[in-house]
Amino acid sequence: MKRLLTKEKKRSIKDAYKRNAVFRVIDAAYKEQEVQMQTLRFSPEEIWANCFYGFDQILKNREKIEDVTKRMWNDTFCELRDDAEEAGREFKTDELKTATSCIIYSIIACLMASEEWELIQHTESLMSQIAEHSDLDTIILPFDKNIDASFIEYIMKYIDKRNFISEKLDTPHSYVDPIKPKLTTKDRLKVKKGIKKRLEFMEGVLPDRETLIMNTSDYNEMIEAVEYLIENNVVKKQDKKILTQLPIAHLRYTFYLVFKNEGKCIRRDLWVEFLGETFSQMQDNQASLAKHFSDRPKDYDNYLKVKKKK
Repeated sequence: MKRLLTKEKKRSIKDAYKRNAVFRVIDAAYKEQEVQMQTLRFSPEEIWANCFYGFDQILKNREKIEDVTKRMWNDTFCELRDDAEEAGREFKTDELKTATSCIIYSIIACLMASEEWELIQHTESLMSQIAEHSDLDTIILPFDKNIDASFIEYIMKYIDKRNFISEKLDTPHSYVDPIKPKLTTKDRLKVKKGIKKRLEFMEGVLPDRETLIMNTSDYNEMIEAVEYLIENNVVKKQDKKILTQLPIAHLRYTFYLVFKNEGKCIRRDLWVEFLGETFSQMQDNQASLAKHFSDRPKDYDNYLKVKKKK
């Protein structure tokens, strides 16, 4: 595997792995370093690819992990330097040290997330290697600030699956996440259709009075925002918040059901963010959204039997 990527491979990786939990953390954490490395322009996609290259080496060579990890920093640095020279990419030594340290700390985070002592015990050696060459805080803090539970869950599943990402990185047409494959156009259409069916009751009226839950334009805007999230894995910014007459608990639980059933392809935290960003009545309740997301109101079923608007 080449340590450095072509523009085509960077685009292909971003497209295929944008839902990958490790990619999301690395992309968020090391954007600042990428900007600072103006000559090398070492991208998050390259840090991510090299992270899996090193992590997979460790997983494949458990019987000699100590030997692999002892030379991990130096091997990575030298191979990056050689690839950069071959590709005609100029760099400064400090820039390359920073890039190498970002890769090694990404590997450390994956080892820690495994919750396997056989792997975790070697992180101290890797941390010492980073400390010899880089300021630890500038490498660690951006990463730790962005790591979340989905990262840990992903790594544990990845180890069990033993379908190594690094083995596919030379051939862009074979890019696919072994744990969370990219949705096809057909898959996305199916998800959208299912969600729209679940939300169609919101075109009706409240069960106890002749009041529309939502007007047509707001309903359509809500569906458009949902479809934007499915297509882009990003919450659409709503300058003008959407109004519904559903009680807060009922609206919140409706989208919990969307997440639990039709919208599992989108992370739970993004559905919570969607509620806070999209609906006007959520603006004063954002602090409790995540905590009460799955709370079911006692009379919830009554709202699913609302009459259609006349």
